[in-house]
Amino acid sequence: RTVFITHGHIYNNDTPPKLKKGDILLHGHTHIQAMEEINGYTYINPGSVSIPKNGNKNSYMIFSDNTFTIKDFDSNEIMSYKI
Repeated sequence: RTVFITHGHIYNNDTPPKLKKGDILLHGHTHIQAMEEINGYTYINPGSVSIPKNGNKNSYMIFSDNTFTIKDFDSNEIMSYKI
């Protein structure tokens, strides 16, 4: 499994890198939280600590125990994805 991590201004859901089924595309740029399956890969976006969009709360993401978890500033879990 590949985890492709990028800002998102070049490689993103509109112009993804070469990914295989089960790979992960992780990028910011849009400031919109996301964890979803797209064309066989998983797309993850942690949102934004400073300028969240689409009504999202300010957020950050951690990776621990094979799980990506997006949290708000009160440490409440917003969403998670276990690999």
